[in-house]
Amino acid sequence: MYKFTIIFGLYLLYPGMRKIGSIVLFMAMAGSLHAQKNVPVTLKKVPVGTVKYQGNTNTCWSFSTTSLIETGEMQNANKDIDLSELFTARNLYIEKAKRYILSNGTTLFEAGGLSHDALYGIRKYGAMPDEFYPREKGVKFSDSSPIQLDQVLKNYLDTVLKTKPIDPNWLAGFIKKHDDIVGAPPAKFTWQGKEYTPLTFQQEVLKFNPDDYITITSFTHHPFYQNFPLEIPDNFLMAEKYLNVPLSELISIAQSTVEKGYSLVVDMDVSNNGWNCEKSSYALFEKDRFGNVNNPDTAEMNYSPQLRQQLFETLETQDDHLIHVTGIAKSKNGKLFFILKDSFGKNYGRYNGFDYISVNYFAINTLSITVPKKALDQKYLSLADTKPGRDL
Repeated sequence: MYKFTIIFGLYLLYPGMRKIGSIVLFMAMAGSLHAQKNVPVTLKKVPVGTVKYQGNTNTCWSFSTTSLIETGEMQNANKDIDLSELFTARNLYIEKAKRYILSNGTTLFEAGGLSHDALYGIRKYGAMPDEFYPREKGVKFSDSSPIQLDQVLKNYLDTVLKTKPIDPNWLAGFIKKHDDIVGAPPAKFTWQGKEYTPLTFQQEVLKFNPDDYITITSFTHHPFYQNFPLEIPDNFLMAEKYLNVPLSELISIAQSTVEKGYSLVVDMDVSNNGWNCEKSSYALFEKDRFGNVNNPDTAEMNYSPQLRQQLFETLETQDDHLIHVTGIAKSKNGKLFFILKDSFGKNYGRYNGFDYISVNYFAINTLSITVPKKALDQKYLSLADTKPGRDL
């Protein structure tokens, strides 16, 4: 919009530029209108809550999975509950810290995670509405501090490990370090006239069962229709197993999940060529990096399981970001898109925090999807390893 303002200002101040300015202004406005007219038509969209902003917390895994759970509540119990993403992130920091100390600092400690981390955290620690542990304080810190929370906490843990035997009260110090920055959650809270703990809220209100979800992937270095721990940094315990299916089935599962009225979470690379969502809200599988493509029908490169595998094994495709898939749409020329509710916030892109991801981009850059069991055919349910997540 600022480009239109500059052009229009020159138009008013310099009469000699009016002819040129009029032409440029017309072309710019025409290009904008053309882009708007080409917005893919929604075929199916699942009702969801408002777009939330994760800031620089690097906890997209909690934001996207929490949004998935909130959507399930809207569908199953007609409850629009704004849950606290950072309560779950706090609890996973505690679990990661325990693992880091016991491994003598050899395991990964950072803010990143995956959907199964959020599911595990809610199973073990419970959940609470955001009003009792609001995201704003943690997000504000992440956006203003030159050193992020995970590094602050890791510095503390590394200090603990310098002296052996370590301080037996290190965990209390760790939790205090975290809570001094983000805040301490209440042990109990009153919601809609009834008192809950995080666990009783999870059990009585959410009636949440993490075993109701399955994570699915598609890579050729493991057999199809079997489960394996995906070799990515955020799967840091290498304990959580993914059901491996052919690429065509991964795409059809994602599409049919939405068509059946359910949503899912996608773990994908958002820094590869063709990711233009920050500017245009579209991600297309292109040669150019951040091309700001405004037309969803722009030609794309072809995808294949072989190319997907190559980009994964050469570390081109990484698990950058987890996003909540809430719909499917079709472009003017019939190209299918997934609609994603993005925790980069409502000011991200052109469509108030919703992205349009082409099937081609999805096929190449998706690491995995987490879907409700209800959306899956029995074929996949019988194959999936659905044992409860183990302690960290």
